Order: sequence, then C-alpha cells, then structure tokens
Amino acid sequence: MSTDVLGPAAGDDVGTGAPGRRWSPSRPSGFRWPWGSRPRRELTAFLAVALLVLGAVSAGTVLISERIARANALAEAERTATRLGQLLIAPLLTDYLRGVPGAFEDLDRIVGYRMSDGSVTAMVIWTADGTVLYASHEEIIGESYSPSPELLTAVGGAVVANVDEEPETAYQGVAPGPMVEVYTPLTANGQSLAFEAYFSYDRIEREATLLRWQIIPMAIGALVALQLVQVPIATSLARRVRRHEAERAELMERALTNSDRERRAVAADLHDGPVQDLAGVSYALGALRMNAPTEQHAAVDRLVGAVRHAVQSLRKLTVDIYPPDLSGAGLGVAVGDLVEPLHAQGLTISLDTGPLPDLSPDTAAAVYRTAREALANVATHARARSVWVRLEETQHERRPAVLLEVADDGVGFPDTGIDRRSEGHLGLRLVLDRVAHLGGRVDIGRRPGGGAVVTAVLPAHHVP
Repeated sequence: MSTDVLGPAAGDDVGTGAPGRRWSPSRPSGFRWPWGSRPRRELTAFLAVALLVLGAVSAGTVLISERIARANALAEAERTATRLGQLLIAPLLTDYLRGVPGAFEDLDRIVGYRMSDGSVTAMVIWTADGTVLYASHEEIIGESYSPSPELLTAVGGAVVANVDEEPETAYQGVAPGPMVEVYTPLTANGQSLAFEAYFSYDRIEREATLLRWQIIPMAIGALVALQLVQVPIATSLARRVRRHEAERAELMERALTNSDRERRAVAADLHDGPVQDLAGVSYALGALRMNAPTEQHAAVDRLVGAVRHAVQSLRKLTVDIYPPDLSGAGLGVAVGDLVEPLHAQGLTISLDTGPLPDLSPDTAAAVYRTAREALANVATHARARSVWVRLEETQHERRPAVLLEVADDGVGFPDTGIDRRSEGHLGLRLVLDRVAHLGGRVDIGRRPGGGAVVTAVLPAHHVP
C-alpha cells in the first residue's frame, strides 16, 4: 500500500526523496550501533589472534635463526681462513715464489689434504692487480681478472667474508649453489697478497637447523604457556560478560513489560474514567440544549463541540499509549496512524507500506515503538518540512525480516549522538535496546541533502 497523505507545494526542495515514491537513502555517514556481539565470538577472536601470534613468532624465529647461523658461520670462516693463510699457506708460498724446487708440489699437496674433508671447497691466492698466483684448481693459475672490491680490501689488510651466490671465479669443479667466501690479507716474499677461501654453505644450514630446534621450543613454549594461563581468564571474563548481557536483557525486558503494563493501566483509566465522564457531559449538554433558551443554543453548541473534541483527543491519546492490534495488516495501519499528527502540523508525508511477512508479537511491537519514537523525534526536534516512512519485507541474515525506514529533511541528529539519558529521555534508547535484543539492528545517519534517517531491520521471528 502506498499512500500520499499530502504532496509538496510547488517549488519545495525535498532533496533526493519525493512524496509517493519509494526512496532508499544511502548511509555513507551513518552510524551503526554495534549490536549483536557475543562473548563467544570475542573468545574465538582472542584464540585466533593467539594462533596468529604463534605463527608469526615461529616464522620470525626461523628467520632469526638463519641470520644468527649465517653470522656465526661467517665469523668462523674468517677465523679459519685467517689461520689457513698465515699458518699453512704463507710459509709454503714464500718458497714457491722464490722458486724453491718442489715448493709448488708441497703447497699443492698440503692444500689438497686440507680440502679433503669437504669443509673448504677452493683456495685462491691473488695479487693486487687480480692475477691468480695459485689456485686449488690449476686451470686458472696465471689468469687475470678485474680486481673485486673484496680483493682490494683484503690486499689493504682487512678480512672480508660474505655468502656468495655466484662466485666470480668461474673455475671447474666447484659445487653449484651458494658458498661462504672469505678474503684475508696475506704477505709472502715481501708482497701484499690476498688469500681467498670458499667454504661449504651446508654448515650454515646445519647450524640454522640446530638453532631453530633450540630457539623455537623455548619461544613457542613460553607463548603456549602464556596462552594456557590466559585462556581460563578470558573464558571467565567471557562468562561474566555473558551473565552481564543476560542480566541487562532481563532488566530491559522487565522495563518494557512494566512500561506496557503501565501504559495499559493508564489507557484503561483514561477510557473508563475521563473519556466516559466527558461523553456523559456531552450527552447531558445535548439534552440541556433542548431546554435552554434559543439565544443560548450557540454557547451550548460550542461547549458540546469542545467536550467532543476533548473526548476525541483522549481517545487518540489512549491509542497512542496502548497501541491497537499489530498483527497482520494492522501494523501498517497503526504506523499510518502515527503520521497523522505530523500531517496535522503541516508536514508533507510520504507513506510506503508493502506486504509484510508473518511477524511475532514482539517484533511487531518493536517496529511500532521504533516508528513512534522516530516520528516523535521528528515532530519535536527535526524542524522538518517532509517525512518519508517506508515499511516492507526484507531479509536479515538469510531469514525473513521487516524493514522500517523513517527519513526527514530537518536538521538531522546532533553530533553528540542520541544518548540523552542524562536529560531523562530514554524512549529511543529503550527501543534500540529492544531491537538489539530481538536480533535486529538499527542504523542512524544523515540523509543526503539534509536531515536524518533511522532504519531498523528486525527478523520476523526472534531466535534466542
């Protein structure tokens, strides 16, 4: 059912909405109440974060162990290469450079013996200009290469070590893959030379593996122990929050139940008391008119009209206090009755109600209360010219639901929000709590073009 209660005057600017037309404002600047969070969900998130932290620490430990192993291997390779150059190579190289017979064979034999265990894969002795004086692979002896920065540094008296993925000395017989490369300064026969040694990378991998097995159990074990201590605490806190939510929901239910009871009692007192008394006065005045002088009939008619108007106002107030039947199509009719006071104030009203699913009494009552409070805020605070009300069927979490939307072109909600409990205003907040308790949600935001939008979505039937 779509009803235009009153269209806008010509030239009225009503923003993006138009009376009599279905309108769904966007909510880029809207505010959503964080209803529906559950302690169990928070506990699951807590455990998930803990697992992520454990994974991150494990990955970090692997990287750190690799770096520690690499640094240790480089330091050990520097020490080994320095000892090889000074204690083993230098004495034999001096004889070799002087041309002592058999010196080359002695040097070659000692180098081969040292390399037999596989820890050292190659040895090279360089001059400062990049010429190979000696190499464990004889085919490059006498070759000249462009001096590398490491070579020049070693000739200058400093030790240089790094992991070389592709060694620049391309001789045959060296195992493929990365190797630990060390340049150390070497002095023989008065010449400043450089001694280069290549060590197997397997040592770094073995040491990294050993470090991982030493560090990971310690780091991960400490984190696991910490989590085992925290999980009971988190579980206890979650249960406490759940009890708090249950108590809060129970208090809210009691407040709404007491509110309904008081509304029903006040409505009954109004109907059975002042309404009936004023109706009796109206009948008595009507009977009195027949016996009154003719010149007093007009005064009596005014009194009768005033009394009847008071009776109508009290009956309307009774309906507002205790709403009519909201089952079936009654909800749309009741929401339509709520916009009549705004129409009486001169506002342009657009009411759009479509077919609704079968609603539980609690859901129908919550929709009616939400509409009543939202329209009351429009009447009291919005200073609007136009109001759009939409009530239709929708889906919420893949279940049948009802959507209520109240929009206006007024001043909008204040930046401080709608929580005015300190001023004694609880109506809208109680309604929002009730919607959350029923598993729905409420969006409150600004309407494009100015004004405010209140959108409530409630499941047709509440599932605890």
